[in-house]
Amino acid sequence: MFWKRQVPIAIVALVGTLTLFGWFVDQPNIKSFVDDDATQWYDILASFAIFLGALNLMKLQMQKVIKRKSGWQYSIFAIGGFLFAFTVGFLMRGAYTVNINSAGETPQAVAQVLTGEIGGTIQESEVLLGLIEEGDPLMLEKVHWTGKSVNKITNKLIESGADAEIVPENWGAHLTRKDSFFNWMFFKIFTPLSATMFALLAFLVASASYRAFRIRNFEATLLLVAGIIIMLGRVPIGSKISSWFVLYIFVLLLGVIANSWKKNRILTFSTVGIGIILVTLAGISMGWPIDRPGFAYLPKLQDWIYLVPNIAGARAIMIGIGLGVFATSIRYILGIEKSYIGEK
Repeated sequence: MFWKRQVPIAIVALVGTLTLFGWFVDQPNIKSFVDDDATQWYDILASFAIFLGALNLMKLQMQKVIKRKSGWQYSIFAIGGFLFAFTVGFLMRGAYTVNINSAGETPQAVAQVLTGEIGGTIQESEVLLGLIEEGDPLMLEKVHWTGKSVNKITNKLIESGADAEIVPENWGAHLTRKDSFFNWMFFKIFTPLSATMFALLAFLVASASYRAFRIRNFEATLLLVAGIIIMLGRVPIGSKISSWFVLYIFVLLLGVIANSWKKNRILTFSTVGIGIILVTLAGISMGWPIDRPGFAYLPKLQDWIYLVPNIAGARAIMIGIGLGVFATSIRYILGIEKSYIGEK
């Protein structure tokens, strides 16, 4: 019980206290721990957590396939995709290049093979081979995914008289190497699938917006109006809508507010009529410019909504999140919160 309860609590309290005071105490050892050691520990723990999460994902998907639960066909794709990505990332290097150290005594034959590899003309290949110097080989840019493919072209170059060698990409670097197998998988498979998923989410957001924008109270009305302004202001058609049209809509909204406030038809029609007359007179006097007055021009109005009320609300949310994280951290450090050891 001691090792399962007291020791984890003591470790969390010690590490949490050091990390917390590292931001306030100007002590080199503590700051080094916070900036370097704690960050590395976090990365190591996160790696193990990702590994365990991947194993759990495979376990759940395999159980779904074995027991033929609803939607088990999709689990087959999930398992296949995971195994494919794991193989390409961890088991296959997927990035081999060829260096030509010397064209040998038959540069024309080497140029023929090189032209078939990089394209262009034989004369261009001969020029490239002529630039080779001792200690400065010609590095072919084409990346081969398999050893069989790179061996084939290397053997052709050697048979034609060239001094060629295979240069495998270092493990780890093959993940970011342009045109590597993993790079191809990421940008040709994963990225389009992600874009498709976000495109589908757009319809979900539209459906959720329809439900959220139903006018039930004043807050829902504000959400509806702000959402419409933001959406119209961020698309090209929004810049084509005259600010005077927006002002007329604003006058009608004032009429709706006046009617819901006093329930008086005379007041409602008076508000709308006077507003329309004032907007019309102002438009005639100013020549009906599409972007004036600026406060009613949708692109400028949506910028103001995005930069002022939106950022103010986002900052308030971040402050609340920060206070919540601080309170939770204190509970962990003091041993009040014990959910991470299985206690409630």
